[in-house]
Amino acid sequence: MLPSPPLQAAHGQPAVESCHALETLLRLRQVSMHFQPIVSSNGREVFAYEALARGSAAGPLASPLAMFSVAREHGRLVELDSLCRERALEQWSTLGLTERLFINVSPDVLLDGAHSSGLTRRLLRRFGLRPHQVVIELTEQTPGLDSALMREAVSHYQSMGFAIALDDLGEGYASLKLWSSVQPDFVKIDRHFISGIHADPLKRRFVRSIIDIAHGSGSQVIAEGVEHEAEMECVRQLGADYLQGWLFAPAEADPRGQRAALDRHLRRLSRRLHHRPPPGRSIGSLARAVAPVQQDVTVNEVAQRLHAEQEVMSLAVVDEQQRPVGLIIRHRLLGLLSQRFGPELHARRLIHEVMQTSPLRVEADEMLERVSAKVTGREGSDRDEDFIITRGGRYQGLGRTLDLLRIITELQVASAEEANPLTRLPGNGPIERQLLECVAGEAAGIGEGAGVDSGARSAEWAAIYLDLDNFKPFNDRFGHAQGDRMLLALATVLRDALQEGDFLGHVGGDDFVMTLCMTESHRALRLTALEQRLAGLQSAFQHAVASLYPADVLAAGGFQGHDRFGTTRFFPLTRLSLVALHGLAGCETTRVSARWSELKSEAKARDSGRVIEACASPVH
Repeated sequence: MLPSPPLQAAHGQPAVESCHALETLLRLRQVSMHFQPIVSSNGREVFAYEALARGSAAGPLASPLAMFSVAREHGRLVELDSLCRERALEQWSTLGLTERLFINVSPDVLLDGAHSSGLTRRLLRRFGLRPHQVVIELTEQTPGLDSALMREAVSHYQSMGFAIALDDLGEGYASLKLWSSVQPDFVKIDRHFISGIHADPLKRRFVRSIIDIAHGSGSQVIAEGVEHEAEMECVRQLGADYLQGWLFAPAEADPRGQRAALDRHLRRLSRRLHHRPPPGRSIGSLARAVAPVQQDVTVNEVAQRLHAEQEVMSLAVVDEQQRPVGLIIRHRLLGLLSQRFGPELHARRLIHEVMQTSPLRVEADEMLERVSAKVTGREGSDRDEDFIITRGGRYQGLGRTLDLLRIITELQVASAEEANPLTRLPGNGPIERQLLECVAGEAAGIGEGAGVDSGARSAEWAAIYLDLDNFKPFNDRFGHAQGDRMLLALATVLRDALQEGDFLGHVGGDDFVMTLCMTESHRALRLTALEQRLAGLQSAFQHAVASLYPADVLAAGGFQGHDRFGTTRFFPLTRLSLVALHGLAGCETTRVSARWSELKSEAKARDSGRVIEACASPVH
């Protein structure tokens, strides 16, 4: 939605024109809808579309914001909202797409006495749609709404089978208050927090907190305003479930006509941003092959199956395309039927009317650790429920929380055994495996850009060797405890600088290894960004360890100490030196280690303290 210019005073001529334009728009039904895709966090398939209203191409109401602002000002918001809802469902029914549809509804419209109760259900029947296909997205969250009435209105929609989404989460106090009052199925994080998130640690902390709260309360998260691949990868790693933005597609009047191109674009994105996960570390390895049930079977049919299959605790509910739409929990369904008059009231109902509509869904290639965070973040008994595993958005099987936690525990024990005892960072084994992955991942990406500038390839990794100049003299002069504090400070600096796709390991002593994922579109941009990141690490380290020196040592820029031969001499302040290798395709890990050793002395001799070269380049 494009921003609109501010309206002039109600008694001014522009306001009068706007009022006449609104009257004409409502009378002639001059509203059309565009649809923007919402894609899964792995970027591989379309999950849903959001319907976005568009007014007349010319005139004062061309902007959607202006259109709704004028309608609210003149008391016509309910009429405009109803018209947009009708047009969205009408156009959607003609497109023949099977994904869910998000339609925007102003919260104050639901509480307005002029709002026609049951309007959406009547429209669905007219256009041959079902409630579970539609998500009511509450937008333009007006301060001062009665939270109790709002909760009652939302519960009414959910009871009829509609899912609820909250828009622009984090934009202001009103959105957070509404979130605490209702239990939405989806929350949409405002684009302000997504823009540039890969380069903004504070935004990452905000978004990580929002996602943790959402998953803990049973909501799924949609990140809005994703425009760059780095933003996509960052919010994906933070745990967002779905993504929306211009990186994937703008809003289109006919998304069906653009669908083939969109699917090709998503496949290209997926290939660039994902390399194969380590064997056995993705959640797909825990999928149990439990046959799902169709959404149109009856409650009685499902109950009969549960009685026949006593070992089954849950059943996924799917649509005609095998896309999950809900989950049946054994004890809840059988408990419903065991109530007084339960069989008479519920046995003939269709299963989609009583299923859980917002179970945890995860893609088969998601990392176990990420899924574990989603599972353990859920509240109460939801934490122990089975979750649905999909591949390409289609049902793959069910996952059990007990299986997941058992595997996670085993991995944590194995990781602890290989971690450095001081910093708890991964040690030599994980470092070796990470280098192998980077070399293999970069080699697999060569050729992705066939037919375009050779600089615009898939993601590239830089392998960084880091150690400290004059660390031993510092350790000898100021003590091992102070030396440990310096190593911990360095580990903190490096850990805080990690972006999505990066890795940090501790070889031992003052030797560290990082792999940095470079996603800039061209080689020159990647190397410039890498240079800036490495310089930033050195600067951050100097700042972090300044308090470890006495004031006179800082003022002098160094200290007196003994060299390896026992001679007393002056040593400059401890500095971080780095050797960065890029162009890893075709380089074995032994070659990477050898190049690090060859270039280490050169990095220490340079004023900058860093060397950046291609892995295969000869030593200058």
